[in-house]
Amino acid sequence: MTALVPLTLALLQAGAPAPTFQQGVDYRIEATLDEAAQVLRGRARLRYTNNVPDRLDTLYVHQHLNAFRPNSAWARRELQFRERRFQDLGPAEHAFERFTRITVDGRSARAVYPGAPDSTVAAIVLPAPLRPGGTMDVVMDWEARPSTVPRRQGRDGRHWDFAQWYPRIAVYGSGGWAAHPLMPQGEFFGEFATYDVTLDVAADQILGATGVPVEGDPGWERVVGPVSEPVRLRRDAYPPPRAESLGMLEARPADGRKRVRWRAQRVHHFAWSADPEFRYEGGRLGDVAIHVLYRPGDLDWDLGAVVRRSIRALGWLDEMFGPYPYPQLTILHRLEGGGTEFPMLVMNGGDGQGLIAHEVTHQYAHGIFANNEWRDAWLDEGFTSFLTNWFFEAHGAKDVWRPVLERAARWPAELQAQPVATPSADFVNFQTYGAMSYTKGSIVFYMLRELIGAGAFRDGLQRYYACCRLAHVTEADIRRVMTEASGRDLDWFFDQWLHTTHRLDYAVGDVSTVRLADGRWRTRVDVRREGEAWMPVVLEVGSERLELASRERRQVVEVTTTARPAAVTLDPDVQLLETNRANNRRALEP
Repeated sequence: MTALVPLTLALLQAGAPAPTFQQGVDYRIEATLDEAAQVLRGRARLRYTNNVPDRLDTLYVHQHLNAFRPNSAWARRELQFRERRFQDLGPAEHAFERFTRITVDGRSARAVYPGAPDSTVAAIVLPAPLRPGGTMDVVMDWEARPSTVPRRQGRDGRHWDFAQWYPRIAVYGSGGWAAHPLMPQGEFFGEFATYDVTLDVAADQILGATGVPVEGDPGWERVVGPVSEPVRLRRDAYPPPRAESLGMLEARPADGRKRVRWRAQRVHHFAWSADPEFRYEGGRLGDVAIHVLYRPGDLDWDLGAVVRRSIRALGWLDEMFGPYPYPQLTILHRLEGGGTEFPMLVMNGGDGQGLIAHEVTHQYAHGIFANNEWRDAWLDEGFTSFLTNWFFEAHGAKDVWRPVLERAARWPAELQAQPVATPSADFVNFQTYGAMSYTKGSIVFYMLRELIGAGAFRDGLQRYYACCRLAHVTEADIRRVMTEASGRDLDWFFDQWLHTTHRLDYAVGDVSTVRLADGRWRTRVDVRREGEAWMPVVLEVGSERLELASRERRQVVEVTTTARPAAVTLDPDVQLLETNRANNRRALEP
């Protein structure tokens, strides 16, 4: 593929399909954080192996920090919805990520920005094509800075959330480069890689990051809490690192500074945070080290609370899918509220079990199963929201889904005018993106579980883990494993609920009841399907229940009961997403 010319801006906006193969990616990074100058300076050697049959003459990388500045695609999208978080930031406030030098196998190269004025996607024109099976070393020097307005990154005083900070290689798949500007709707898509990262920071900084601190002191020992387990660095998780320098850092750190070297394997991103005020508590789940970093005054983070909540969530996921494949998990308190997931790392703005369960679930749905969130946000966010609710069900919560379904039944028509599987950036507004990707996406998984049964669904999860862990996944993968686990044709289900806006609306029509000669009661019910969608539905007549599987628009059902029924109800357990639940029940005259 001659990537630069055919890769139009339209492709950048739409994203490309997930690949059926994975490129070879190895990062060696050296970076120094200059707090006085408010800038990070880095050098990265990207060793890139072309495992596809295409010849590449351009590499695409993401510079995601450039989203959080004026005139980015992100800022311009927010302007459409009358938000100005980043459009009005001044020179000292906005984020940036800019190259100062690029070489490819020692030869000078340049970056161009096909989506200008947005600069979150950079195209590096190669001095010579990379042929199938070939490997090249791309060395990139850059400077970066988060914004003072936190959004999936940020800085405030001496606290730094480097959720995005280095040139991140885009995914090359069967449809070409999946190089997409970072937008408020949708998140990330990355190539699995090995990361060897040395961070040069002030000596008093306390760090949390993706991966294991294989050399140097992250600062945890001196701030460990009184109920914490002993700090487990897990330096044994990976082979000892090679003595290898990119030449950016001096042989020894300067006075008042330190270096921490981190390693992570089979991850598609590397993120980190720093704050000299962090406090540490640790625990474990088997051999997995659990690290929690919080700030003074975070009362419900301490005394083991967040450690226990994290272990509880990760342990349940272990049972549902399969073993967590990494040596550690870090949960830390970031500047922004809410939470964002990264491989082996969660940046949270709160300490509640719900937030922790949701973001830790992303370690599987997104981290281990890496889908393209620009195209299929529901496969990450909807899946995670569903699993979070199942976690609470498994831990004793009652009636979790009823309020979700009842709220969704009251959505206005305009909120439901786009299918769940709409590409993230194509949703007309943030509200529709959230409703379809998170809420309706989770309801689709819930209805699937109720349709095929919890046992078959859990079997599907374990098949998913067996076939697709540490790989890029698509809708086809989840379809396949659930079809295999249930032994049922489910194409109609996925097609209907993900790719159409068809609505489900069952209604109880005419009802008549007569007493039989033997004293029993026979009730005749007219059941109508008034929406375009179809699902098997349970009809409850008094104490009797039966499942109606006909696709007919109208069914006349007769049910015999020992006592006169007081009411007739469709979907009595509230398991279906219906447009109008008011017509699901009819009380009978005594």
